[in-house]
Amino acid sequence: MAKCKQTAEEFIQNTFSPHVAVLCSAEAELICQKNNLTFVQLIQPFCRLPTEVHTRDPNNLPHVIRNLRLNVCDMTNPGYPTQPAAIRKLLNDSVANTQLPSRDGGKSNVLSVGNYDLQLNSSTPWFESYRDMYLKIMPASDHEYLNNCLACVFIVSSSNNDPIATFQGLGNQQLQQQQQFPNKSPRWFCQGILHYFVLLHDVSEGEQARAESIYQIMKSTFPPHCCHLLQINSRSLQTIDTLQSETTLPDPWSQFIPKPPEPIWMSFVNCHFLSGRSLSGSIPSLSGSVSSLPGSIPNLANPLMDHPLAFSHTEVQNTIGESSPVDGDPTAAANGYQDGRSSSSVNTDKNKHKGHGICLTSSDMDRLRIFMHEFVVKALIPWAERQMKIFSEQLASRKGIHRSIFSATKKWFGGNKPSGYVQANQNTTVVYTSDAPELQLRRMADLAFLFQMYEFAYQTYHTAKRDFNNDHAWLHLAGALEMASLSIFMQGIQAQRPYPHHYMESAITTYIASCRNPQFATRATLTSTEALKSRGMFHEAATQFFKLICEESDLSSALFLEQSAHCFINMKSPLVRRYSFHMILAGHRFNKAVQRKHALRAYSQALQIYKGKHWSIAEDHIHFTIGRQSFNLKQLENATAAFKHLLSEDSRQIPSQQNSYLREYLFVYKVTGENSSYGRLPELPLPNVNANLTKVLLGKKSLSSDNVRKTSASGIWFSDDDNNGVWRNLEEQLVRSANNGTLPIKYQQTIQCFTNQTENKYSPTGFVGEPITVEVYVENPLQVTLVLSEVMLLWSFLPSIVGSVDKPQLISNEISTGNNLADEIIQTSVIKEVILQGSESKPIHLTLVPRQPGELRIVGLAYNLGTTPQPSQQSTESTSIDGSKSSFINSVFVRGKQRLEVQGPRLNNNKEEKINKIYGPDRRLDLVVQEEMPILEVNFCDFPETLLCGEVHCIELEFTNSGRSPLQKLQLTSSQPEFCTFGVGSDLPKYPYVYQQRDVKGESLQCDNVNLKDYFHVSNVLDIPLSDNILKPGETLSIPMWVRGSDIGGVHEVDFLFYYEPLDHQSKVKYRILRHRAIVNTVESLSVRVSAYKSTSCRTANHDDKQLNSCTITCELENLSQVQYQRPHIQELQIMQVSCVSPVWFVSSLSTSDQKGIRIGSRESLQLVLKGTKSKQTKGDNFVVSEVPFDMEQVNSVSTPCCDFYCRSQLCHNNRMKQENRSDKLLDNLNEALRVQMVLVCLWKAFVAQENGQMKILVGQHHVHVETVNSIVTSYPLVV
Repeated sequence: MAKCKQTAEEFIQNTFSPHVAVLCSAEAELICQKNNLTFVQLIQPFCRLPTEVHTRDPNNLPHVIRNLRLNVCDMTNPGYPTQPAAIRKLLNDSVANTQLPSRDGGKSNVLSVGNYDLQLNSSTPWFESYRDMYLKIMPASDHEYLNNCLACVFIVSSSNNDPIATFQGLGNQQLQQQQQFPNKSPRWFCQGILHYFVLLHDVSEGEQARAESIYQIMKSTFPPHCCHLLQINSRSLQTIDTLQSETTLPDPWSQFIPKPPEPIWMSFVNCHFLSGRSLSGSIPSLSGSVSSLPGSIPNLANPLMDHPLAFSHTEVQNTIGESSPVDGDPTAAANGYQDGRSSSSVNTDKNKHKGHGICLTSSDMDRLRIFMHEFVVKALIPWAERQMKIFSEQLASRKGIHRSIFSATKKWFGGNKPSGYVQANQNTTVVYTSDAPELQLRRMADLAFLFQMYEFAYQTYHTAKRDFNNDHAWLHLAGALEMASLSIFMQGIQAQRPYPHHYMESAITTYIASCRNPQFATRATLTSTEALKSRGMFHEAATQFFKLICEESDLSSALFLEQSAHCFINMKSPLVRRYSFHMILAGHRFNKAVQRKHALRAYSQALQIYKGKHWSIAEDHIHFTIGRQSFNLKQLENATAAFKHLLSEDSRQIPSQQNSYLREYLFVYKVTGENSSYGRLPELPLPNVNANLTKVLLGKKSLSSDNVRKTSASGIWFSDDDNNGVWRNLEEQLVRSANNGTLPIKYQQTIQCFTNQTENKYSPTGFVGEPITVEVYVENPLQVTLVLSEVMLLWSFLPSIVGSVDKPQLISNEISTGNNLADEIIQTSVIKEVILQGSESKPIHLTLVPRQPGELRIVGLAYNLGTTPQPSQQSTESTSIDGSKSSFINSVFVRGKQRLEVQGPRLNNNKEEKINKIYGPDRRLDLVVQEEMPILEVNFCDFPETLLCGEVHCIELEFTNSGRSPLQKLQLTSSQPEFCTFGVGSDLPKYPYVYQQRDVKGESLQCDNVNLKDYFHVSNVLDIPLSDNILKPGETLSIPMWVRGSDIGGVHEVDFLFYYEPLDHQSKVKYRILRHRAIVNTVESLSVRVSAYKSTSCRTANHDDKQLNSCTITCELENLSQVQYQRPHIQELQIMQVSCVSPVWFVSSLSTSDQKGIRIGSRESLQLVLKGTKSKQTKGDNFVVSEVPFDMEQVNSVSTPCCDFYCRSQLCHNNRMKQENRSDKLLDNLNEALRVQMVLVCLWKAFVAQENGQMKILVGQHHVHVETVNSIVTSYPLVV
């Protein structure tokens, strides 16, 4: 609750206190100047009586006066200026220079209302300061006498040559001013005011006897109770320096000494240049008439009004960086900012040793108290009693005659005037003479009120109210209603009637509507609201404050809006939303009045209610205003935080407004960065960086070769699926093969790409000279384009120096990005420009290349944040990152950073971890850099993207060691072992040939009894032969490799994993791997369906009839391809040869005709009939390989690659049979004669028509596994 320092009773009593004028002679002022005080200032601390005083009213009823305070002024200098600019300056400074107490804003001021915990100000001292200043500078009026002087105190020095004559001269001066200039300040209560004569005696210099004699003459010349001898300055100026070491008396005068005002012309210049408005529009003029005070009613001739939340035209033009707020800002001094022209010319040494009351002792101060007490008790109060009796007697004698005469006059000349209150548009005015009974009645009421005779004052005001109402004297009526209401309130609990709130409402309405006198309406509101708040009538007080809001005075409107907001929050049922809305309005008016600190405070108070309620537009307005005001007040951190809230992804602002907010934010942040510590980059809130999605890749990305024949090993990239188990199984196979079939105890899978899905307990290991690529995922939450330029990673590096005793120094590239040492240690890539469109998300790839071993920590991302230029500045063409068009880099930007702090996985192993949120370590950004390692590069030459089903193709592999150390134990494994082979033996076909040919020598059947042990000894891991078993740095090795298309058409992924070891095993990393994923599209070519039948005609006489020694084999061959125009297609297939591989069987052709050149067209089929015969020449593990050629060139079936792919096909077939539980146990119960174990290898040649019309010849082979007779099998891996 915003409480005042004074209670309502104390405030009203101090507002309406007796006024006394002081007129001093020149000698008396000189005596006072020894204490650096005027006489008025000298007696100010003693103007309040600490004791009770008794008095009587005209009805002879006793009254007690408590805490009576006198308002003393200098007759020759009232003390306050009358120029409008000076008055405006006083009022603005009274608000601007008032701060909250240091203890305010603590926990004791937290108010809990519903779901709100509001941090409220416990007081509003700026409002009290404005209120006091307003009432002090308020001029007197003819309709009341509350501010008129009751007495005049004449001060003459005892050293005067003729004090009595001087007293008489001062008295005549007062009478002359009262009679000739009645409207000149100060105004006088009546003709016979109290004259009080004081003889001022300087104890240190004057003669005491002379002073006493003069005082006796005074008492004989003037009324004795109106004379006083005042002795001061018991301490001389000569003894001041010697007494400086002693304990000095307190200084009670400092609170009454006004600060020296700034010159009027300086105030005018400051206000003009600060607000950008003419002074006539901010606060109404006070000169000329009383209607010029702040708080005047709006101009009814101008119906157009701006929206209260809209910025003024001047403020829109006044950009955020237009000028320093120090120059001319009345709030600057209050916030600690110094104006260069303020006090540099003031010589402070002059008053270095001077203080207030330096010549006064405690006895002198007691004499001052006695003087004021005697003046009030012996002179002023008795004079007031006499005056009230005189007014009462005059009124009693003249009341009847006066009313009878005026009633007759009204009857004949006034007509039938309506009774009661007249409407505002009638504005009737009555002029009374100074001795009119109505004014005498008002004088008596005011005098009673000033001396706390509240019941008598109420009765008198009530009587005068009826007279003024009958005479239609609206100004006098409003004044009587106002004071009658306050008279009842000041009686407190002893009042005989309730507080007449409607009296004050009528008074305020009459002041505004009928009298057009807003300054007295403001005074009535200030006193009435205090009375209402003390009675708990907060809603009524808020309504009265709201009536005084106008467009002419921004300062008073802001203060009244703020007070009404406090009334709403202090109600029995607090109205929180009304409080916040009125605080917003108050902040807006404070802003227009150039009270920046108060505007900032009001908006900050209202933000407590609006934030987090999804009222985004209102919240944006508040944050924007707080940001601007904070920036103007040099509170850069607060300004940055406020503008940061405007850039959230939940913003509902249109893109143009978001762009404006962003540009404001960039400007403020740029200023903040310039004022920050040297070298350290400020943290930026845009774009959003999800640190947990950060990925770290060890090794460089595979780049496409300039040679179209070569395809580099793909390696691994961020988009690859690293979670499948294929690579893990392949790596385990390679490690087992390299370690004699067993896995090491400390084996861990090699992780090359570290993400939030990988195990990151251990730091990744990088190597000198090898790139470390980091993927940072950024998101633009706004609807406007963000431009990131000069994007780079921030890192810290702790070098590892072998044999060094000194602790290595931590090196970072943040403090100075242009540090040559940092660039030599870690080569950091820089992306020139990244453009994020509205609501766009994209990854950014940045690379670090370490140049020496050590510990590398990636700490953040540094970049220039900017936005696109305004539409008028943009080029007509859009910008692209490739640099082909104009760039956005020249727009407004600020250099900053964002930290990359990843969070490990949540632990859930024990009870404590399950209850609490405990996260494990994640060290993916903490890397260990070790010495150089060999780097393997693999190129696939002429690797086909498309293969026919069963097609055999020869490619060449190039292995290059691009590192600086040799490698060894080069191996390869594949996810499809049957897909490729390096061949067996030394006599291999040369690249690019596929099959080895055999000399036929006129024989149509070729039958070999060979041992295929080497071919069947097929491992998933292939050893790659190296010269001297090592591959030296920079050395390249080329070897052929044969691949065969899958038997099933479609798109197939074939994964290759290369394994190699460094020759030097000093590193903890024992081996390295290289990945390659090939995508092969296989197209249907040839379908082979085979069936073997038992036939009696095929039996031979030399064998037992019970055994199957021969069979008939039918082969149905079909060309599955279709002719396609303008696309590659198989025009025809030619069957070159059918080979049979079996432990005991060989095949031969049953046809006696020439079958050379058997060709099958598109979608055609052909049937071959072969004879199978059991061989007698079987030796152990040997196989019988028989070949039936259908071409002039016969393929050697027992050499690479034909035999390699057959053996791999046989192993895959056996594995499938085991998986399908097709074991030999099922055949044991069958007749042995039905069992046939042979594999038919169908070799073919395809004529492929290419797009350019040329013919291309491709070769391949299909395998058909025949297990038993009377069954049909195909070249597909399915049994029919």
